Amino acid sequence: MRKRAALAWVLCLLLRGASSPAQSEKVALRFGPATGTGLTYSINGQVNVTGKDFFGKDLTLDANSQGDLRLNVLNSGRDTVLAGLTTSGIDVRTQTRDQSQSQTLRTAEGKALEVVFNRTGKVMEIRNPDVLAQQNVLNFSIPQILRDYFPAFPAEPVGPGDQWRENRRLTIPYQGLELQIDLAIEYTLNDIMPSPDGRKALVSAVYTVGVSGSRDLGESMGVFEGKGQGTGYLNFLVDRGYFTEYRLDFRTDAAFVAKKGAKRLLEMPFSFAVLAEVNLISNQRP
Repeated sequence: MRKRAALAWVLCLLLRGASSPAQSEKVALRFGPATGTGLTYSINGQVNVTGKDFFGKDLTLDANSQGDLRLNVLNSGRDTVLAGLTTSGIDVRTQTRDQSQSQTLRTAEGKALEVVFNRTGKVMEIRNPDVLAQQNVLNFSIPQILRDYFPAFPAEPVGPGDQWRENRRLTIPYQGLELQIDLAIEYTLNDIMPSPDGRKALVSAVYTVGVSGSRDLGESMGVFEGKGQGTGYLNFLVDRGYFTEYRLDFRTDAAFVAKKGAKRLLEMPFSFAVLAEVNLISNQRP
């Protein structure tokens, strides 16, 4: 009986040791597609605002952007990635109670915007912006889409259950006002799964939203207040160094408050929602 118990204990240790590397595996989710890689992403973004201003004017706004971005990796170094960015067109449409606007964001034919990313996916530098053929509707632009709608990756290796955080600020100008949207994003690596393109990291995201900004109203000050939340997800190819899907979706209830000193004179509630999806639709390996 003692021998059997000892054998069972040894087998248990062996099995636990065999399974623990997969469970505790830490991987580097570093943005680093190889030089010569070509990636094409579809872009779909929506912004919806409802509410009224102090004068009773309807602030309802529906805006959407849809198109593609193509990244051709020119150089993948130790700390940064240089990519040439082109697009066949990103259509932007906005609709208010009073009017509608539309435009198409493009790069000049035969020319590419040069973008420098670091290994966490953050845009460090945008070169030769003169290749952009566009006039901004609201703040929709190709640089803004890159900074606001692309995910952030951890600086250190992570394993299932590990988290990393990012803070970013979105600005939405509208009707002479400027909404400052502060996002605190908490990413969690849920699992690492095999795929035909190597290991795939499955990541979830939780968004905490704060609203700020102000406007001088003469004898009083108009201040934005509000909070919200949302969720999203990210799928990343560990062995290829790029993501295949990213989605963010959040909603905020807020108010534009007129204050004179510490006294609240008037409060007008409004809400807004943001949805963005970036999906890899084709890739070209070097």
